[in-house]
Amino acid sequence: MNQKTKIYTQNDLYEREINTDEYVLNMEPGEFEGTLKLKAWTSKSRAKGHGKAVRAFFELDDGRKIIAMVQPFRVEQLSLISAAEIGEKFILRFEISSSLFVFLADLKVKPKDDLPEEIK
Repeated sequence: MNQKTKIYTQNDLYEREINTDEYVLNMEPGEFEGTLKLKAWTSKSRAKGHGKAVRAFFELDDGRKIIAMVQPFRVEQLSLISAAEIGEKFILRFEISSSLFVFLADLKVKPKDDLPEEIK
């Protein structure tokens, strides 16, 4: 398996002593840019009939460290985050649902043309 695209299990995180305590669920709507730092499966599925969600850990350009929940019923998002490599830059858009929860509405890989020359 490619280590740059690996999605860890909860056991992997424990066994490798990967500490994610500094990351928090994003509770703020808006559009943000950040770097993918880690991916991990959730330990359980909350919705019956769907697979597990992926917790995508991002360091935003403003320095915040957030978790974006990529839900299994959002097939395009799940495919994109599953194939994404650690270190890739993303544009994330969060919205407020009708039940007043903040959710990941859209995520896109930031085009390399938008990156400074020294990062390309």
